[in-house]
Amino acid sequence: MKTEAAARELPATPVLVVDGHSVVFAWKELRELHARSPNQARHLLTERLRHLHDSGAWSVILVFDGRFGSRPDRIQPASDDMVIAYSSPDCTADSLIEGFVARRKDRQRVTVVTADQAERRTIEALGAWCSSPEWLSSALGEEQGNLVEALGRVHRKARW
Repeated sequence: MKTEAAARELPATPVLVVDGHSVVFAWKELRELHARSPNQARHLLTERLRHLHDSGAWSVILVFDGRFGSRPDRIQPASDDMVIAYSSPDCTADSLIEGFVARRKDRQRVTVVTADQAERRTIEALGAWCSSPEWLSSALGEEQGNLVEALGRVHRKARW
C-alpha cells in the first residue's frame, strides 16, 4: 500500500524538467525575441510547455535562472499544475535542476531538457535522462499535431 508521500514521489506521468534559458537561447525565434523582450520570450516558452503539460504526456517543470529578489532554491512540485521555478540569486537553474534530480527516487522517470553539455553529463550521471532543445521543439510540434488530429475527429463525429 502506497503512502501519500510515496504517491507524490511517483507521478502517473514522466517528469520533464526544462532549463528555460538554455532552451530560449537554443531556439532562434525565442533568442531573437529575448533580445527585444526577455519576459515575452519566457512567457512564450511557458505557454508552449503548458500545452504539453496539459496534454498529460508529461508533468512539466520549467526552471529559469533567478536574478531579482528572494526566489526558491528548491523545486517544490505541489500539485498537478505545471511548475515554474526561478533559482535564488545565489543559485543557478542548473544547481536547482541537479538538486531536484538527486532527491528523486524515480530518476529514470525524469528527463531534463538542456543544451548545456556539462549539465547533461551531470544529470545522466545522477541517473536521469537528457534531451536537447531540438528534441523538445519536435515533441511540441508532434503534440500540436496530435491535438489538431483529435479536434478533427471530434468535429467529424459532431457533424454526424
